[in-house]
Amino acid sequence: IILAMVTAPKGVLAAPPTADPPQPPRMVGVKIPDGTVLEVETTYAVSSQDVKAGDAISFRVVNPVVVGGATVIEQGATATGRVVRAKRGGHFGRAGRLAWSMQDVTAADGTRLALRFSDRIVGDSKGAKVATRVAITGVILWPIAPVALLHGFKRGKNAYLPAGKRFEAAVQGDALVTAPGPH
Repeated sequence: IILAMVTAPKGVLAAPPTADPPQPPRMVGVKIPDGTVLEVETTYAVSSQDVKAGDAISFRVVNPVVVGGATVIEQGATATGRVVRAKRGGHFGRAGRLAWSMQDVTAADGTRLALRFSDRIVGDSKGAKVATRVAITGVILWPIAPVALLHGFKRGKNAYLPAGKRFEAAVQGDALVTAPGPH
């Protein structure tokens, strides 16, 4: 039996050949027009207390961007913004502030495309409430008026950008990318 196994032709039990292996998608050059809109969302929460001007903020693309039947920016692609101004909530109820602008997004071929969009948010201000308390305490309890200044230590709220908050940004200038062609 062993002699029959050794002398038998090789590959008798092999599977029959299959169809041609799948071909990689055909890559085409696609022009993304200036102003092409994409929806992005914040990847994580950002507080005006935790960032400073120049820090990067990460966003992700919500829906794929398709131009001429080709996906030029994939869903989940990374977009980057930059903090322009960050100020934490201050004494006497001053609200925190956070301003940023979109910088770029990663296209399907890995190139970075410039984006345009900027926004800002302001935290909750307690200024009027603090001023009222200081005035009332000063008038009613004038002998201990300096104590009224303790109300000034009440801080305003920081500006807060929650995770998952969505924005629309636009591609800045025409761009050429390589993407898989339409099927």
